[in-house]
Amino acid sequence: WTVTDSLSILYYMGFSTSANIKTEVVAQMLIEAVGPDKAMEIMPININPDDPPFKKQPAPHAARVSYGFPFSDYEKLLAFTNDRHLRVGSNNWAVSPALSPSGKPILAGDPHLDTRILPGVWYPLGMITPEIRSVGASIPGLPGFAIGRTSYISVAMTNNYGDMQDLYVETIDPNQPDHYLEGTASHPFEMIEEKLKIKDKKSPGGYREENIKIRLTKRGPVVSEVLKSLETEKVITLRWAPVETMGEDIGFLQFLTAKSAHEMREVLENVPMLCLNWVFADTSGNIGYRASGKIPIRSNNDGTVPYRVEDGDDNWKGWIPQSRMPHSTNPGKGWVGTCNHKVVSNDYPYYYSSHFSPSYRYRRLMELLNSPGPKSVDDHWQYQRDEKNLLAEKIAPIMAKTLLAHKDTEEMGEVLSGWNFMDRADLAAPLIFQATYLAFARLVFEDELGEKATNTLLNNWYFWQERLQKMVLKGSSDWFDNVNTGERTETLNDLFHQAALKAKAQLSEKFGNDPRKWLWGKVHTLELVSPLRRNGMGKGLLGSGQMPMGGSGETLYRGLYDPNNPFSVKISASLRMVADMADDEKVVAVLPGGITGRLFSPHHKDQVQSFMDGSKR
Repeated sequence: WTVTDSLSILYYMGFSTSANIKTEVVAQMLIEAVGPDKAMEIMPININPDDPPFKKQPAPHAARVSYGFPFSDYEKLLAFTNDRHLRVGSNNWAVSPALSPSGKPILAGDPHLDTRILPGVWYPLGMITPEIRSVGASIPGLPGFAIGRTSYISVAMTNNYGDMQDLYVETIDPNQPDHYLEGTASHPFEMIEEKLKIKDKKSPGGYREENIKIRLTKRGPVVSEVLKSLETEKVITLRWAPVETMGEDIGFLQFLTAKSAHEMREVLENVPMLCLNWVFADTSGNIGYRASGKIPIRSNNDGTVPYRVEDGDDNWKGWIPQSRMPHSTNPGKGWVGTCNHKVVSNDYPYYYSSHFSPSYRYRRLMELLNSPGPKSVDDHWQYQRDEKNLLAEKIAPIMAKTLLAHKDTEEMGEVLSGWNFMDRADLAAPLIFQATYLAFARLVFEDELGEKATNTLLNNWYFWQERLQKMVLKGSSDWFDNVNTGERTETLNDLFHQAALKAKAQLSEKFGNDPRKWLWGKVHTLELVSPLRRNGMGKGLLGSGQMPMGGSGETLYRGLYDPNNPFSVKISASLRMVADMADDEKVVAVLPGGITGRLFSPHHKDQVQSFMDGSKR
């Protein structure tokens, strides 16, 4: 194990947590499918709930144009965008002494990852030296910790989603296939050769070797294959900011020695490879928030679609100053927090990103933390398990009204109309809502986009959730009309009814005809498995078995599923921690599995029950 290995993991984390590439692919896919004007109707809406009401978003500056090839069929590029195993979600927050019974800040954090493999992603560790006293968790091989506390500070992170990546559409020189064009200038690709070791049971030693050649432009590597069907062949390249901002310091070691919120802010200026939201608190009573990373300033003021290379001009014109990166210290409301939502205001002077979480989790956090009175450690522990679904609170009453108006969906409507919008595992309403709304979304988009493009769109839920909600609340949209039904014009109510019938057919086949017995926890399950037995006989013995779970993708108690393979949980909290800065002896924390990889150790999965039921053992 070398320093190079540790740095490779750190920069891989930075690359994997970047997310705007998929938004670029989906946005361009829509343009190719329905044209620029029609695609603009369903481009993402990014909302900062702290912005004043009715404040309009700035219009994008970049041109939306067709490149003449179907992004939805671009399998290798789509596979590339999906292979991002550490694309972090998460919640974090800290409250000031004024909102804490102890008179000191309290900090909470629960990073959301795919944690279905035992013993889990995080390596919990305590470090005690004459100079340092800390407890927390990190990715194995990295120095310091990413979430935890020392004698002076506590810290937790979420993904900020600042846009540190761009895709570029390049043109191959038709006269020299090993060159690319910028205007009339022809430049040779730089070539790199790499040898990959690929796991293969049929090969001697259990792996085979494959040599690959990587082509580079001055912007970055080619991440697509040449499209042979085009008259003028094009390729797509990727540019990633940390390659250009790498410095001599990685910042993480200073987490261990920072003694105040002020020092923590300064440390985070030197973490260019990760664009994350860091919330922190100190023993002196200060709380703060800061985004790390270096974001390029784009001349076209947008990064939502791939950039067409024409004359070779560089569209990156420097970096957003560190003084203008999102930050807050000791705000008047008495708390700071992030839930992957848009953290910059609409009058922010730079393009920051077009990929953010929908605002539901942060809005719910606002409701909880703005409620009167101080909040104890136990309160924060329960907030991390809060199951209130604010998307459902807006949409379910409209859906229920439609379902109640039809005899064949009346019982489903009755269940929805009596719901308190809590995504509890022992309730039927969450399943009726999720199944119907997912079928509804597919009906809205599939007639115009086709099945493959719709699958890609739905899998990028950050892209479409706020937009579809706006369409539903408005009550009308051209997208509600099915273009395949001739003169008939479908309405919102038509699609809700059709979606409910599809959901009814699927759920009745599995659970019988009584909608009150279609419990969310019967399908919304979390299963932890051993890497030694992911399937087949012995999987349950070495793993956890399927465990009913509440929450959803829209709740603080995160239980996110793949829309194309509902409803088993794919993304959930990979760790939960609450740190009271008045208590210098412990933090409250739990992992989904355990703290050892030794298969039959009692600590391999001894935290599973506490993780699922919320107890503090």
